[in-house]
Order: sequence, then structure tokens, then C-alpha cells
Amino acid sequence: MLAATLFRPPPASGPFARDFEAYYAAGAAWDRGLDPWSRAIWNIERTLPGVDGAHDELLPFVGPAAALPLFGLLAHEPQPVAVRIWTALLAGALLTLILASLSLARARGLRTWCAGLLLVAAAAPATSGLALGQAALLAAGGIAGALLALERRAFLAATVALLCSAVQPNLALALLARLRDRRALVAAVLAAALFAAVTFVAGGGARGVGDYARVLSEHGGAERFDAIQFTPAAIAWSFGAAAQSASAVGAFAALFALAAVVAVTLRARLNARDGTLLALAALPFAVPFFHEHDFVVELIPLTILAVVAHGHARAAAGIAAGLILVDWLTLAQRVPAQPEIVFQGLAAAFAFAALGAGSRLRRADLAAPITLLVAAALAVPLARAFPAPTWPDALPPGYRAPPAATAAEVWADEQRASGLLAQTPAWGVLRSIPLAGCIVLGVAVVASRRRAFATRREARPSA
Repeated sequence: MLAATLFRPPPASGPFARDFEAYYAAGAAWDRGLDPWSRAIWNIERTLPGVDGAHDELLPFVGPAAALPLFGLLAHEPQPVAVRIWTALLAGALLTLILASLSLARARGLRTWCAGLLLVAAAAPATSGLALGQAALLAAGGIAGALLALERRAFLAATVALLCSAVQPNLALALLARLRDRRALVAAVLAAALFAAVTFVAGGGARGVGDYARVLSEHGGAERFDAIQFTPAAIAWSFGAAAQSASAVGAFAALFALAAVVAVTLRARLNARDGTLLALAALPFAVPFFHEHDFVVELIPLTILAVVAHGHARAAAGIAAGLILVDWLTLAQRVPAQPEIVFQGLAAAFAFAALGAGSRLRRADLAAPITLLVAAALAVPLARAFPAPTWPDALPPGYRAPPAATAAEVWADEQRASGLLAQTPAWGVLRSIPLAGCIVLGVAVVASRRRAFATRREARPSA
């Protein structure tokens, strides 16, 4: 309540659901037979409410072709109407995420369900994703829905949920850890076939698919070391590493994360659900493209552990929650909003503590708010000392992109002109906080599983 009222600063500039601006423009371009991954979408974006068309501030579209029919359909509506429809879809995805996660944890009691709703309403990755109109929320809802549908052997529901998760392929990769039975494999194959068919048709055939792969590679290169990337490579760059060295750090982190998930899953004998939760915890280390709002997928393991974990596993999960559920970089990007960010984080931390708690809080339940306050005590002054720019506010007045540049090259130039490619160690520290939380989250997943094994052994009657 305090975050939403007393400590709420003036709103940021630009339109609500800023990222939907690119989705809407791409859909409109696709409707007109134009290339949605090209600079052609700027001619549409510059006419949208809240966009400053006086200078170039192209926001490129990097989504898969399979999403274009949806965005093309939305583009038939006036942009304000389309924003409301899209926001309602994302809110439904967040509701699906939390309800599916609570169902996977077999949550009981009205207080637990209310705490879960408060958690998703206060978690920074969810609120920032909703404010940006980010497709990551739809993908996260699809991941949670797929896990629940597969557990309950609801084949068609699982296929639809898998299709929804593919709207953000870098997040959907974690579901590979769930493909351990024939039903899951068949649902995944069917979803992949449907996704490929729509991609083929909407993307302009085999040549279009190849062109999109090139676009992904170019855009990945354009944003590889950007301050808004929460990847090991981008963080290494911010600490002063050369481009080649930073890329090597990212590659090593990805290989190590993949090997660790496989090895730990086998050694700890994690079941299909817990193996997927571990994969979600490792995901930021394994993919080359991960933004703050993508941490919304970590709400799935956090919610489940908040309900089922006990003892040291619950304390570890609380520490992870305190590190993951705050947008630490925004402390530097929006210094006047720091009180709001911290109080919102406290709301999420106490919601986590209330999940699965008994009639009164135990010491392990306090791990989340205590961790958040300790981290904030370090992060807030650091962010004040080293403020970070935001796009497009930091673009020079009258900025113009190179006329012959591609959309990816324009985006890279905009980030450079905004100062977001600066090598500032403080920004690396702030982005390292949620990554540290993901490591602790992985530990909590394994610890909770081991405790469950031990409890079952103790419960067996002796011969």
C-alpha cells in the first residue's frame, strides 16, 4: 500500500506497455505485407500515443513469426484498445502462473491463496513485465500451465500451454527438463509442429525462417553487453572485460549451467517437476538473452517452495526470494523511485513468508524480508552513487539513426547513444543480485527434495 501511494513517484515518460509498441507495430507491418523485423515498423511506432516522433527511437521487434498472426489481429484495433486487450491477456497469464504454481504445490487454505496473489502482484518481474506489456508474462503463464497440465495428464491443455510458452523461446527452453514421459514428449512434439507450421506460413516460408534466424543473431549481438541484459556476459562486460573475454564468460556459464542441471538432477534424483524447477533457476545462466522481467519465471519455483519447503530449504528459498523479487537495476535508473521499489519488494517478501507459514511466523519465514533489507542497504547507496540511464530518455535531442543501418544496428546505436553500453561495475553488481538469488534458489530446490526423501524414509514402518 505504501509503495502504491505515499512513495509512488511521478510516472516514467512514454506510453504504457512500451514493449507492446513494437508488437503492435510489427503486427500492423505484417498486415500490410512489410517486414516486421525491419525499420519499417518505426513509421508505425512514431504515430502511436506517447511516442516522441521528433527524433528516432525505434524499438525493434524480435519476437517469433508464430506470434505475428496474434499481433496482426490486435493491430486491427486502435492502439489504445489493443493495449487494453493485451494487458488483460497478460494479467490472465499472471493469474494462470500463480494458480498453477499453487496447485502444483497442493496449496490449501484461503490465506495461502491470498498470499500467492499478493506475491505475484508485488513481485517486480511481474509488475515491470505488465507495465511494459511484455510477452514474457504470457510465456511464463504457459510454462506454469504446462507443468500443471502434464502432471494432471491433460494432453490438450498441455499442448496449448506449451504453444503459449513458445512466444518467448528463450524461457520455454526450461521445459526441456520436463520431457521425461511419453505424454509430455507427444504434447511437446505436437506443440512444436504447430509452432513450426505457423512460423513457416507467417514468416514467409523457409527463406523467412532463415531470415529470422539472421535477425536474432544480429539483435543478440547488438544487445549482448547492454546494461539491461542480466546475463553473465553482460555483467562481465560491465566489470571491464573485453568483448571476447565477456563472451567467453557467457559461453562458459551456459555450458556449466547445463551440465550442472543434468548432473544434479540425476544425482539428487529429482522428479520431473523438481528437475524443471531447477532448470528454471539455472535459466538466466544458460541463455544469451535475459531481461529483468524474464525473472518472472522464477515465481514458479519460488511459489512452490514457499508452500512445500521446510527448515533450511525454506530459509534458502526465502533468501532467493529476497534477491530475485526486486528490480535492483531500476534503483539506479529511477533514483526517485527507490522508496517505492524497496517497499514493493517488502510486500513481495512478506507475501512469500506468509505462503505455507503456520499460525505464526518462524525464523525461516523471515529470511525473505531480512535478505531484502540487507541487500537494499547495500544496493540503494550504490545505485545513488552510480545512476544509470534509461532508453529513450537518455537519447540526445534530435537523435537520428544512420540511414542505411538495419533495425538491429539502429538499436545498438541507440543503446550506445543512451550510455547503456558503458562499463560501470556498479551496474554489474546490481544485476548480479538476482543471479545470486537464482543460485540459492537451485540449492533450495535440491534441499527441499532431499528433505522430502528423508521424511518419507523416516515415515516408513520398521520391519
